[in-house]
Amino acid sequence: MVRAVTTPPDRRELLVEEGLRLVAEGGLQAVTHRSVERAAGVPHGSVTYYFDSREGLVEAMVERLVERCRAEVSEIAHRLAVAMAPRDAQLDVEPFVDALLAWMDDNREMHLARMEFELAAVRDPRLRERMSGAAAIFWRLCVPLVLAAGSTEPERDGRAMASMVDGLLLDHLAHEPERRDVIAVSIRQMLRSWAPD
Repeated sequence: MVRAVTTPPDRRELLVEEGLRLVAEGGLQAVTHRSVERAAGVPHGSVTYYFDSREGLVEAMVERLVERCRAEVSEIAHRLAVAMAPRDAQLDVEPFVDALLAWMDDNREMHLARMEFELAAVRDPRLRERMSGAAAIFWRLCVPLVLAAGSTEPERDGRAMASMVDGLLLDHLAHEPERRDVIAVSIRQMLRSWAPD
């Protein structure tokens, strides 16, 4: 009889994932060496061993968050670009709205952690630099969308679109979940604002 060999999760990765979960649950103040080690079920000293400091762990968490968000935002941006391809007057944003709502609901923990990092970046210059770099990635992902919608200033308008989605996301997280029709109207109106006259 052959036994399946299971590989234990990489301890460094486990610390990053548990750190992100703690940020989502209790904010950055919930992330200490001990709290992350306890949540990960690893020996005391593991955070220092893998990251040297809490700041190193935070940087690794931000990197992971950016990787995850980039992959998911790329897929949603692609869906909208496909929906916009016909360029008719009755733009069908429904598939995009479905994808956006699923992204908001299915990744709540990731979004809460990102919003925590965004707010912390207001007071931490090093974190601000990293989060601004991450935000620029998402702004650039929106550039093809706003170009397809008719934007004549795609860099500016890509940032505007990303900011609008972030506002809808924050409202969705902090209050009653955003109604589908509100999101659809918001997206449709923004895209129409760039349509050629």
